[in-house]
This record gives sequence, structure tokens and C-alpha cells, in this order.
Amino acid sequence: MLAQAAGFYEIQTPTYRALIGADGNLHSLSVADTELLDDQVAISLGSFFYADGPRKLGSVERPEESVLEATDGTYSIRYRFLANNIRVTLTNKAARPVPYFVVLSPAVTIVSTGKGEAAAVPANERWGAAQFQTESGAYLELSGGTRTWGPWLGRQVWEVSQVAPGADVEIVFHVGTGARPRATLSQLVGVRARLSSDTGLVSANSPIELVVSLDNRSDQSVRGNLSVELTATRGDVVIYSTSSFELAPKRASQQTFRWQVQSPDFYRANVTALSGGREIAAARAAAGYRVAEMRPDVPRPGDFHDFWQRLVAEAGAQTPGFYMRRDERLSRRGLEVWVVQYDSIGGKTIHGWFAAPASARDLPAILYLPGYGARPVEAPVALAAHGWVVLAIDVRGNRIDRARPRAFEDYCTEGIESPDNYVYREIVGHALRGLSFLASREETDPNRIAVVGVSEGGGVGLILAALSPQVAAVAADAPMLVNFPLSLRAASWPYTELARYLQQHAESRGNVLQTLSYFDVANFAPDIHCPVLLSTGFLDRVSLPGAVFGLYNVLPGSKDIRSFPQAGHEGGGEDLWTYKLDWLAEKLGPSAR
Repeated sequence: MLAQAAGFYEIQTPTYRALIGADGNLHSLSVADTELLDDQVAISLGSFFYADGPRKLGSVERPEESVLEATDGTYSIRYRFLANNIRVTLTNKAARPVPYFVVLSPAVTIVSTGKGEAAAVPANERWGAAQFQTESGAYLELSGGTRTWGPWLGRQVWEVSQVAPGADVEIVFHVGTGARPRATLSQLVGVRARLSSDTGLVSANSPIELVVSLDNRSDQSVRGNLSVELTATRGDVVIYSTSSFELAPKRASQQTFRWQVQSPDFYRANVTALSGGREIAAARAAAGYRVAEMRPDVPRPGDFHDFWQRLVAEAGAQTPGFYMRRDERLSRRGLEVWVVQYDSIGGKTIHGWFAAPASARDLPAILYLPGYGARPVEAPVALAAHGWVVLAIDVRGNRIDRARPRAFEDYCTEGIESPDNYVYREIVGHALRGLSFLASREETDPNRIAVVGVSEGGGVGLILAALSPQVAAVAADAPMLVNFPLSLRAASWPYTELARYLQQHAESRGNVLQTLSYFDVANFAPDIHCPVLLSTGFLDRVSLPGAVFGLYNVLPGSKDIRSFPQAGHEGGGEDLWTYKLDWLAEKLGPSAR
């Protein structure tokens, strides 16, 4: 029933075949040769905890004949394999709740509940118990979760949203074969939109081509209207068209739309199918036109350099006072993990994680900066296990080794009417002090320090690259703080908080825009001379792809950009991390791994 081979544990019963990887995750679950999970798309491991990335549980043991237990010391999964189901216990020893995801394969076409509800995949429902059915009749029933949602890169996802600290959560994978559930007509119609260009980039004088597919999986004809709207970054409708459709039972149709646009921009296609006066399906896609011509238009204050040099002088180059405590729970053979705190500007104490290979000396190092909102920062164990010295900090001064009174903060308008008081001046200062601490460590080669950040952390990392010669490379994923004039008009939260402030304080508009110009990464670009790696998702409504490409175009030094046409703010996932680590090794030299 349970055997180990080729780095996997294979479980075979008369009903199903399952594969548990060396990382402790359920990568495959098949019934009658139909695969029900997908571990091949982006960051997916099939089923997995997600805490600043998919968690790989490297310690896998078999305490009983039909039981496997996997852990990384913080997150644990216990599998009990029965004849037609797998009972899974999830345990979280971290300080904050984390989600657990199950990514369904493209073979799944219908999701339903025991209450007579059904929907075509992908569906977004608060269904914590649901049956996922395939055309072959193979099904997977999942119970004990929170919701189903999608599309995520075209896949349906089932989620346990909050595995609480110290709690055990039991979920059940129940499999079998049977008749497909009966669904309403509209629930069996799907629409997909894709660009004819795999890169999503369109050159001058070439049309944007969009392929729209309608799929009728019911046994009745479907009539309705299809609307396609093409909008520019700022939300202006460039083209709108509508047409009627009629689909025979079990049939699909495909239409290709071609548009010739004029201005360099990112264009977003919103596709909606309606029948009987109601929306039955929707899809979206995005393309960049003449992206090499995009440039930010951000005024640079006359005292820009003087302003920032005052902060650099305030932060100082000397090693800050600090305190470190070894984390016995996370440290293990070959890996040291410490809780660290150091003195920063304004009399503030900054907290973080310091992780490094055991006995490390003069290794390349990473300052890791988190995204907006100051969520609890995870210990960078995976990066340290790859041979890097890593300091991951909370830029707001929160403790990182205990539960927080507020798991999230929304602070982008604090002090916004003066650059000297704006919250990001303080944040940049804390990050500069973090660089000084990291460079002072004997584990670190001070000439090989990179800054890696996501969203807000990416934007702050780029600012550090302009201000500090200690930064040898910077990798910024979906960076924020870029092209405020564009982002205030077109981006979503948290830029909407800034836009709301401007609406509510119209008399301060000049001061606010002046303040933001000091913190716009576009104004730092001429001073960034180290290698830069950027990434962007074309469907990102936070860090707009037009803003990111505009920044990329004005960077003067060695640079690279990775783009993901079907992604939003989540970016490129594990594939991007693999590329990023290879890129860092090329720019800084190999790690200890």
C-alpha cells in the first residue's frame, strides 16, 4: 500500500493512487487514471501550507504502516491513508495563522455541495466542504476547509484560510467515481481569454490579438451576449464591442479580436458572457504595447539629493547597537536562526530574523524587506538553507517572535504633508540601519549584499540601492512607490488610501504631491548603478505593470525584468524565486550551498 521510491512515497489503494514528495506535501492524487491535483503550475506543490511562499516540510517519517508525518519544525502535516480517503491533520506552531491550499487539476470541471448547489470551475464560493468532479466521473470531496476560489492561473483552489497557532485542523480528502452533479445551465458555461502573444508584449504597428473561448458543458443550447471591453491603464475605455452567441450542447466556440492601438500603455481586456440578462462567466487578460517607450513623468525636487543625504548621515555607517537571541526551535544542524533587534533612527528599535548556515564566514547576504502592511515576518529559513546569510526585518518596529496585537497596519498616509515627517522616511532609515548591521556580521561578505523585497519592500530596496554603496544588487518583485502620479489615478489599494486623502484634504494637495515626489522610486533611478532584477504581473492592480516597465526603461545600469502576463500582484511564484536565486548567485557569486 505505501512504498518509497524516487524521492516520493507512493500510496496505492483499490480506489486511488497518491504521491507524497520529499517535501512532505501531497503532490498527486489520482482516481481511475484521472489526476485531481496540480503541482506543475507556478508555486503549486499540489497541497501545501503557505507562509511567505509554499512550505516544504523536509522531515518526513512513517510512524505507522499507513501514516506519514511531515514537518519543518513550525508547520506539520499528518496523513492517515484509508481505503477511499486520506485524513489529514494540519498543525501550526508559528505565531500567526497561515492558510493551507489545495490546487485542483484542469481535469476538474464542476464543483458542487451536498445542498444541491453546483458551479462550473473556476468558482468563488464560501464552500468549505465541496465535491470536485471530472468529466470521467472521478471526484474529490474535500471537507474541513473555508472556501473554493479561482481562477488562479486557470486553476480552481480549495483553501483552509486560517490554521491557527497551536491548533490542529483535520481535513479529509475523499475520492471515488460517480455520476456528474446536475448544475444549472449558466453554471456550465465557461469563458477564457488569452492573448495570441505568449509574452503579452506587442510591438509597434502590430495589433493586440485576444482569443476568447466559450465552453458549453451542458446538454442544452445556450444563447446570450458576449461583451469585450478594452481599457487603458487609467481606466479609459478604448474599445467596446458586443455580439450574440449561441452554443450547441457540449460545444465550444472561439473568437479572435484584433485591435490597433496607438499609445504605449498596458491594455486590459475584460470579457463578460451574459444569458437571460445575468452574467454567467467572465475572464480577463492584459497586453503591453510599445513598452520600451514607457517613461515615468515625475517631477524631481530641487533639493532631492540634499534631503536624502541628511537621512543617510542620520542613519550613519557605524554598526548599530543590537541584541541577538538564538531561536532554539528553528535552529538545527547546519543552520543558525536568531531573533535580532537593533537601534534605529528616531530612537526606535527594529526587530527581525537573522539566519545563516552554521559556521558561516564571508558569505553573500540578503536584506529581505516585506510587503506593505507590516504583516508578521517569517523567519527566512529556506533562504539560509540555500546558503545565504539573511536579515529579514519588520520595518515598522513590531516584534517578530510573538503574537502581535494588530496583525496588519495601514499607514501610507502618516505624516504625508511633509517629507521630513512622512512615514517612508523613517522606513528607509530603518532599512539603512539594517544594512549596516548586516554588513558588520562576520558571516557576511560586506561587498556581496543584495536587497530583496516584494511590493513595498521592492520599492524600498530600490531606494536603498540608490542611497547606499553597500547594496551590490537588488531584486524587486512588483515594486510599489513607483510613478505616484500614475498609481494615484489608476492603482488599487493602498494607493486608493492616498487618493482618498487627497479628496478629503484638497487644500493640502500641493504639499502631498510634493512629499510623494521625494519618495518616488522613479526619481532614484538615475542613481541606481548596481544590477537590478524587476518582476511584474500584467494583471497587477497594485504595482501597475506600466509603472514597473517605465522604471525599468530609465534604469542606467545592468538590469533584467521578468514579466508574467497572467499574474496579478502575486507575481511569478516559485519559478521566479528559482530564477531570482540563480540571478543573485551570478551577480554576487555562489552561496554556501
